[in-house]
Amino acid sequence: MITTVPAFGQNNVEATATASTTYPLNIPAKPLAAAIADLGASSGWRILYTIQLAPDMRSQPLNGNYTVAQALGQLLAGTGITYRITGPKAALLIDPSQSRAGPVPSGDGVQLDTIVVDAARSDNTTGSGYQGTPDWVYQRPAAVSVISREAIESSPTRNARDLLDNVAGVYANRSAAQNPGISVNIRGLQDQDRIATMIDGARQNFQRSGHGATQRTYVDTAFLRQIDVEKSTTSGVGSAGALGGLVNFRTFIADDLIKPGNQYGGVVNATTGTNAYNFDGSTAAAVRVSERFSVLGGVSYKNIGAYDVGKNGTIPTANTYTGTGDVLLFSGQEVFSTILKAEALTTEDVKITIGWLHNDSRYNTGNYDNTIARGGILKSSEQVANDTFTSALDWNPGNDIVDLKAKLYYNHLKNDTVSDGAFALTGPSNFVFSTLGGSAENTSRFETGIGALALNYGLEVFSDTGKTTLQRGFVSPTTGIDYSSTLTGGTPSGDRDVASGFGTATLKPAEWVTLIGGVRYDWYHIAGNATIYGESREIVERRMTNPGRPAICNARGCGAAVPPTYVDIYGTVYRPYNLDVDKSGGAWLPNFTVAFQPVDWLQPFAKYSKSYRPPTVMESFLNGGHDANEISGYAPNPLLRPERGDTYEAGFNVLANGILTERDAVRFKAVGFYREIIDYISFGKIRNAQANQQYDSYLNLNGVTRMKGVEIEANYDARFLYIGGTVTRIDTDFADSFTSPTGRDTPINSGLGAAVIFEQPKLRVTLDAGIRLLDEKLTLGTRIVDVSKTEPALGSLRSGYDMPAYRVYDIYGSYAFDEATKLRFAVNNLTDVAYAPAVGANFYAAPGRTATVSLNYKF
Repeated sequence: MITTVPAFGQNNVEATATASTTYPLNIPAKPLAAAIADLGASSGWRILYTIQLAPDMRSQPLNGNYTVAQALGQLLAGTGITYRITGPKAALLIDPSQSRAGPVPSGDGVQLDTIVVDAARSDNTTGSGYQGTPDWVYQRPAAVSVISREAIESSPTRNARDLLDNVAGVYANRSAAQNPGISVNIRGLQDQDRIATMIDGARQNFQRSGHGATQRTYVDTAFLRQIDVEKSTTSGVGSAGALGGLVNFRTFIADDLIKPGNQYGGVVNATTGTNAYNFDGSTAAAVRVSERFSVLGGVSYKNIGAYDVGKNGTIPTANTYTGTGDVLLFSGQEVFSTILKAEALTTEDVKITIGWLHNDSRYNTGNYDNTIARGGILKSSEQVANDTFTSALDWNPGNDIVDLKAKLYYNHLKNDTVSDGAFALTGPSNFVFSTLGGSAENTSRFETGIGALALNYGLEVFSDTGKTTLQRGFVSPTTGIDYSSTLTGGTPSGDRDVASGFGTATLKPAEWVTLIGGVRYDWYHIAGNATIYGESREIVERRMTNPGRPAICNARGCGAAVPPTYVDIYGTVYRPYNLDVDKSGGAWLPNFTVAFQPVDWLQPFAKYSKSYRPPTVMESFLNGGHDANEISGYAPNPLLRPERGDTYEAGFNVLANGILTERDAVRFKAVGFYREIIDYISFGKIRNAQANQQYDSYLNLNGVTRMKGVEIEANYDARFLYIGGTVTRIDTDFADSFTSPTGRDTPINSGLGAAVIFEQPKLRVTLDAGIRLLDEKLTLGTRIVDVSKTEPALGSLRSGYDMPAYRVYDIYGSYAFDEATKLRFAVNNLTDVAYAPAVGANFYAAPGRTATVSLNYKF
């Protein structure tokens, strides 16, 4: 094949800005042309050549994190071919023995015109996988998924959580559907940092107690380049203090907006639609101020009204949240977001990135109650301001010993609440939660007598601080005691520190075998105090309301004296107890992975990992009561233990090209898992010895919680047509008892136990298929989601989270006027079915039929 390369105007200094980026690669030894194509697809680089690559010319294997320069150096080792970086995300292969001047005759003696071969279809945020999943997902021996930028742009959503519903093994909890915060459920685990949720690697640990999900992340889709999902823990950055995986919402970088050869670039999006989808618009742009410095900024605004629920079917207890009509109360939101980033190449091998993402979400929560006045509406007005500050340093001097990545971040979230009606009690008015954290990791590579060895090692730390304050204090009218600290609604103040050191070794003793072994040590410390109230006694205090006056005398005599008047004030006095909380602990957490590559397109693998989750601020400092009328309902549990998990996984990847046509691609990932958790933390009754009284508290369940299932993600793409989908099958068996204050084994469903424990439905199947017409300018597609019924087995409130099965149909499409302008359209819930989404509440119905149209322009 004869190829040539387009010219680039950038010099090598500017090209180094992208050359220092590393990518996770797993490319076995194979024909060199195929390996170069895989590298381009995984990294997003344009790797071009004007030389002929012989069919018998094979590459060296790759496994680990590499820059493209490092990857090319290893792939080309022993071939005599070299390379040159020609621009941002662009490289040229060079064979000194072949002339680059003029065309080269083909084997049959006919001279061909020059042909351009691009090794990457697009950047590393999009590939040939399900809904545009990048190819590296199907090269990594782990249960990982990615929501690509293509999927984000192609699916206008009311909320970023809607994107998670098509990922195998993953749901977004909707038990607090009026709140736009995102709570992720992976393989049946959610809340209390069981799933580490991040924005650009910065922890989002905010928790607010209620009858539904507690953990909430506030992020908009406008600036997301992709969403990474890891379904079990690793010996690497992101898994500290987590029990079952992580989700990282990754935002734009300059290379996403600036095309190669340009000095600036950007994107403008605007969406509107029916069913109160009023407006969702954003713009973001990046500028290369100099060869070493770029700036990125953007702004977005979303205004979504309260929507109509579906009309075909019924929703249990729907009137509580729709009043007398078809509109789900308070299901709208108004979101304003901004992003600002700066990327600097301080030297040719050191890159620094700083960023700020701001999200301002305004919404209402509440319900309808026809027993109260003022129309029966109970409402709380909510505002959330979420600020995430990140800084990152990447140092890659081009040798095998140093590939350093360091990060420092700070997240601050403030949730203000103003209540109305019967909700306007003396409870909290705002919740503030902040997390300061950082990490540092390095990768070193060696050639050993038993194969290529890569070592990744580092440190991760973060500190949580929660502070709940009140709309107004609550002072006893009889004693003057301030009981304000008890009215936090189950969301206490407190501090927690977590630190983790880790190391992972990746060894390739043969081209077709990869061995990965790692260990981390997680440590935590929680210290603080809480005031709880014990036994009570009724008192009567006589207060003077009128002092009266003595008899007034004059010449005519004395009048009658006016005696003082009194009133008896009845009250309750609770005895206070100060409860100190000071707990720390740690655990060694190994993991092992073995992967095989018997043929180029198939990779079976197996993995074992141990995880450990310490109690959160909410679990550790709980005090007060359920509402403003309860002083002594909750108390911390000084005996609370961390959760521990063991996860076993086995699966395989398929990545193959040119199966039925020269341009088609097959991507397939299947993973089966089995997980055991001991000391799962739930809710129940304890007895505090100091106060000699029972309280509701977080506690450890007795026995073993088991989760097992299968996750499949597959896609076939022949360019003119594609068909893909996911299958999630899960069986969950929660430990169903705890040790009661009497010392007995007490079932949770006795009424003394957990309010609700969320379970995924046993089966969900998604199917996504479409065609591309008019030279792929026009795309028409359809999506089907079929979900089995949800039947929570545990919890005193479980009846509210028991949902019937449902099936939803969507259609969508797009038309590209040119490379810069694309029109998208979609109809979600085409049949206008009435249903409540899984892992939610059966009184929160999903939107009915909604049509949207979007215009996307890139410059």
